[in-house]
Amino acid sequence: MKSPNALSALIDIYISPSKAFNGIEQAKGWSWLALICIAVATAASMFVFYNSVDIQFLINEQVAVSSVDATIGEQKMIRQAIEQNAPNQMWFGMIGGIIGIVIMNALVALYYMLIAKLDPNSQHSYGAWYGFSLWTMMPTVISSLGTIALVLMANTDQISQQAVFSYASINQLIVGLDATHTFYTLLESINLFTIWSIALGMVGLKCWTNFSTNKALLFAALPSIIIFSVWAIIAAL
Repeated sequence: MKSPNALSALIDIYISPSKAFNGIEQAKGWSWLALICIAVATAASMFVFYNSVDIQFLINEQVAVSSVDATIGEQKMIRQAIEQNAPNQMWFGMIGGIIGIVIMNALVALYYMLIAKLDPNSQHSYGAWYGFSLWTMMPTVISSLGTIALVLMANTDQISQQAVFSYASINQLIVGLDATHTFYTLLESINLFTIWSIALGMVGLKCWTNFSTNKALLFAALPSIIIFSVWAIIAAL
């Protein structure tokens, strides 16, 4: 079975991803809708947060995280730089977030295209894989909606940036390391939505190639495994 249209695919990607990927494989232009949803959700979460937070509280939090091992002089320089950029942080976040998604997706699409060559029957173009990888990023929409909900439900304007943007991280849900710990940033970056995206990648590869479930899971997870493993090694040094 496959999604009959792009709007159906937007729902199926969450409840029946194989239908979505089967529909996407035969469709042209559907992936623009996915990109728009991801970009709008990302920008909206940034807009809502920066228009709700106490900027001075945000600056203090950013300085504290950025100057853990800094000297007093370095702390002053860090604070000065953050304060100068504070008025533009929302725009940096909105525009930079969208540009980052486009660039990262370009790299992921290239990876999928290359590993798909292991299946001689797979003949999808780079553009098709670009669309494919966008759909694997659709959990980002749910993540952004969660951030918006947390901000709007907060009973204060002193809202922790890390708490609302990384609320589903392994660190916040399970481990609970503080910002001074070596592996804090790493574990804040690994979250439930990352795992969800990997699962979607596995389902999609199963739909678009002849890979077994284990091979599809391995290839979907491999980039994250490499990135986080190298990150862990560097952090431990």
